[in-house]
Amino acid sequence: MDRFIANLHKKPDHHKRRFALLVSSVVTLFIFSAWSLANFGTTGEVVKQEKEVSPFESLRAAVGSSLEGMGKIFGEFKTGLQSVDLESEYKEMRSNTLEIYGPR
Repeated sequence: MDRFIANLHKKPDHHKRRFALLVSSVVTLFIFSAWSLANFGTTGEVVKQEKEVSPFESLRAAVGSSLEGMGKIFGEFKTGLQSVDLESEYKEMRSNTLEIYGPR
């Protein structure tokens, strides 16, 4: 890997762009994962656990609750978009414009 990075400046531009895209994608995925776990990872409920949980099970549960939380947010967003009445707002805007500028 060190050799690849040391010789990257000699490579064509499309190799440099591909490497930059790969690195930025990995960093973005890491930041999104940390943010997701921080915001949606815990439910705040205290549960008595009698068996030991592996780190992978804990991570899976945290990611699952994160995705569930994001699904609820997107569902609320979709409901909010459906409740907007664009036709009445268009008619109001049109009548206000006609009052100011007059019909053409």
